[in-house]
Amino acid sequence: MKKIGFLAAALFALGFTVSANAADIPVRGPVYKAAPAAVFNWTGFYVGGHVGYGWAEDSANVKADGFLGGVQAGYNWQLSPNFVFGVEADIAWTGVESAANVKLDYVATIRARLGYAVNNVMFYGTGGYARTELSTNNSADGYALGVGLEWAFSRNWSAKVEYMYHNFDFAAGDVDLSTVKFGVNYRF
Repeated sequence: MKKIGFLAAALFALGFTVSANAADIPVRGPVYKAAPAAVFNWTGFYVGGHVGYGWAEDSANVKADGFLGGVQAGYNWQLSPNFVFGVEADIAWTGVESAANVKLDYVATIRARLGYAVNNVMFYGTGGYARTELSTNNSADGYALGVGLEWAFSRNWSAKVEYMYHNFDFAAGDVDLSTVKFGVNYRF
């Protein structure tokens, strides 16, 4: 009988030590994943303004240069996490003038843009139709090609720098115009 009492006491004590050990095992809670980092989306309509500098030369080697300023509007579609396609129209009123007082009154373009976005920074190439008019009331059509860098510094605002080459076919000969523009856009 002593053996049964001793065995019962040992089992009873062992039961408390096992449950005491089980109470000390830490309970694992649910594993929470960190929220994914926000990625900027370039899709949408935008409007903005720009200022810059332009220099030109015609087929007779007459040179002109001066400041410019204008407005732009466009729409972008983000095709994948990195590729952006867009269209943009702009007009700039210029002070690009030659020594003979012949001035480019305005330069307007309608262009396609193809960009590579890394979150809120986009590198892009652009090209399309261009039109200008001289102070002598001669106007010409042509084309524009360029490259740019745009940085979205908030959800709705972005800043850009852009180089554009324009070629215009006047009756008296070609005019080549280069511009560097700095702009700000508001995105809707």
